[in-house]
Amino acid sequence: MRRLGISIGLIATVLMGCGGSKGSLIGYVPVSKSVASVTATEATSAGNKPFSFVPAARNVLVVYFGYTNCPDLCPTTMAAVRSAKKMIGNLASQVDLAMVTVDAQRDTGAVLNKYLSSFSDRYHALIPADDQELTVLKEAFQASSSITTNTLGNVEVSHSGTAYVVGPTGDVVVEWPFGLQADSMAKDLRSILEELNSDKGK
Repeated sequence: MRRLGISIGLIATVLMGCGGSKGSLIGYVPVSKSVASVTATEATSAGNKPFSFVPAARNVLVVYFGYTNCPDLCPTTMAAVRSAKKMIGNLASQVDLAMVTVDAQRDTGAVLNKYLSSFSDRYHALIPADDQELTVLKEAFQASSSITTNTLGNVEVSHSGTAYVVGPTGDVVVEWPFGLQADSMAKDLRSILEELNSDKGK
């Protein structure tokens, strides 16, 4: 299966540290990227509702574009996020997770919620209502994805592998390329959250 995520992840690795400077963050720091103005459709037990990518004060939101049938990029990244949260102890209570499915035809609310529950105790299952909503979200985060059906009728999904950490202002504060290890994610999360918890971050 051809995957955009692997090549994009490698490009992001090369670019790490080439963005704006923010302390000693390991991931790539974008110069300016705000997602405060976009909303997504969240599937909850009470039905669909609008979701804002602006986390609560002193909290961060880890956002990922993927799908539950993904055999490699998604489970690898989600497992790394889960491990990173364990590494930061009590600070993990300030970390939320949201996954935007790029395969809305197969990822129902029940399927995506169950999937995310195995990786985090705080999560949001985001299922775009239509292609336009997904396009807007991908443009805001500069993510990518495509779905094709091969000659055998099998669905093939490609998607970028970057995870985005959004701060309480709705700005993307750091991006993690595919393959970044959990300890590096933990270091970034600890650095960001300690700053948010300090007098300077209030």
